[in-house]
Amino acid sequence: MNKFMAFVMPAKSLAGLIFSGLMVLYVVAGYIVPAIQKAPFDFTVPFIFVIEAVVLSIAIAAAWQALFATARRWRFLPRLAVFCLILVVLMALSVLVFFGWHTDWAKLWWIVIAAVMAGIVVIAVAGEIYYKVTGQRYTELLHAYQAKADPALS
Repeated sequence: MNKFMAFVMPAKSLAGLIFSGLMVLYVVAGYIVPAIQKAPFDFTVPFIFVIEAVVLSIAIAAAWQALFATARRWRFLPRLAVFCLILVVLMALSVLVFFGWHTDWAKLWWIVIAAVMAGIVVIAVAGEIYYKVTGQRYTELLHAYQAKADPALS
C-alpha cells in the first residue's frame, strides 16, 4: 500500500497542476484567439472540455510518474522519447473519443492542449540539458580534485 501511495500522491498533485494549467491556458487563449478572429468569446468552459482535461491530466501525470519519478535504469533521453510518444497517443485518443462533442470553440481547446503538451516536452528537454551541463561541470571538478589529491592518477 505504501508503494501505491508513493506513486499516486505525487501523480495526483501533478495531475492537479496540469489540469489548472489547462484551464488557465483556455482562458488566456480565450482572449487571444477571438481578438485575431474578430469574434466574441463566451468564457464558459463546456463540461466535455472539463472531462477531457481531467482525463488528459490524469493520464499525463501517470505517464510522467511512471517514467520519470521512479528509479529506472533507462537513460533520460529514451524515457523522454517514450513520454513524447505517449503524449501523441493521448492526443490522438483524445481527438477520436471527444471529437463529436466539441463546440464551435474546439479549435481553441486543441491549441490549449497542444500548448500544454509542448510545454511539458520543452521543460523536460530543458531539464535534460541542464542536468547534462551540470553533470559535466561536476565531473570536471571531480577530476580536478582527484588530480590534486592523488598526483599518481593524473
